[in-house]
Amino acid sequence: MSLRRSATRGLAIAVVGSLALAACGSDGGGGDDNGKVTLNFTWWGADERASRYEQVVDLFEEQHPNITVQTSFAEFPDYWTQRSTDATGGGLPDVMQMDNSYIQEYANNGLLYDMGPHVGQELDASQIDENVLTAGVVNDQQVGIPVSTNTLAMLVNVDLLDQLGVEVPDWDYTWQEYNDFISEVTAAGADSDPRVYGAGDYTIVWWMFVQYLLQEGVQPFAENNEWNFTEDHLHDFLALADGIRYEDMFPAERLDQLDPLGAFNSGEAPTEFTWDNFLAGYGAELETDNLELMPVPTGSDGSKHMFFKPSMQYSIGANTEHPEEAAMLIDFLVNDTEAGQIIGTDLGVPASQGRLDALEVEPGSFDEKVIEYERRVAEEGYMTEETPIHAQGFGAVENEYVEIIGNEFSYGTIDAEEFVSRVFDSLETNIVTQ
Repeated sequence: MSLRRSATRGLAIAVVGSLALAACGSDGGGGDDNGKVTLNFTWWGADERASRYEQVVDLFEEQHPNITVQTSFAEFPDYWTQRSTDATGGGLPDVMQMDNSYIQEYANNGLLYDMGPHVGQELDASQIDENVLTAGVVNDQQVGIPVSTNTLAMLVNVDLLDQLGVEVPDWDYTWQEYNDFISEVTAAGADSDPRVYGAGDYTIVWWMFVQYLLQEGVQPFAENNEWNFTEDHLHDFLALADGIRYEDMFPAERLDQLDPLGAFNSGEAPTEFTWDNFLAGYGAELETDNLELMPVPTGSDGSKHMFFKPSMQYSIGANTEHPEEAAMLIDFLVNDTEAGQIIGTDLGVPASQGRLDALEVEPGSFDEKVIEYERRVAEEGYMTEETPIHAQGFGAVENEYVEIIGNEFSYGTIDAEEFVSRVFDSLETNIVTQ
């Protein structure tokens, strides 16, 4: 599984000290008497995203010779560990990618700069749908600017399925039909070297549990951050994979051997549930253009109950010494059409309508596939749900669900009963209710 993992907790620790330091300004950004400004910009992602971003930053610096942008990036878990360290020391980057799972936590602790005064000035947000733009509002402050939209999808390695002689399910497939497909692939791949399995265990992906809850008519969290689901909901979700989890799904031991690759991007499983904008990155890792996107399984009522969400946002650290220039950089990252052509859909389908309209995509390219996928799932009537509310502390719960509790469950060292118990212990510990 590789929905990028959340990996930090305890951000509120030493926040009082960090806010005091924040008032003194950032250690990283700076300027001189000649009007030169240096901004720090950081993001999560792999080498493919870094290559695109570096080209965009070069373009920005050409157009703004008085601004130098220092860049850095890390994989998702390490990224949030670094941001937690930055927050404790009062030195968050001037501009950073912000995840929906963390924006409330950082904003409520006073760590993000309110960009409201710059919207309509240095930062044009008029091309972003108002319903999407509000995802960056916390406590009536615009602390995030949505970059793009994405939705859950099943990525399919067509070449690998062709080699095995197995056909992908129809779009209107059920959870049980997906399980049957996994078993069929695993049987067909038994003699492959390396052995091929149908997929990893989707039940240890938090966002697939969220998708399941929506199909059962349950919004995961209420506005006061209380969770609306019960232990029975989680038991029922885990039970979806009973009978194939340890028999036909990708084994945890092999995942350890492949790390940092996963089952899908190693070429040893033909399907994986993840966000649709990961398509290009996985294609680069697999060195193939022949990947496709399919929707999630259909729920028990015959509908998919899918949702769009901002794939990520841009935020400014409250400690920045250069808010105007930071807002200019975000405006460029979100709206500039030449930059958009470089980034494509690696970050998701552009939230800026102007950038999306100007985006030139090659027929059959990953960019075209992602845009076409989001168009089709909308036209098919699958997108019936609003973006689920993200409770403060959600990131830590997701991390424990996947990286700690889920890992032990994958090895079979704990059973479903203990899995559920520990997840609810994590909710009690980490979720900040209002």
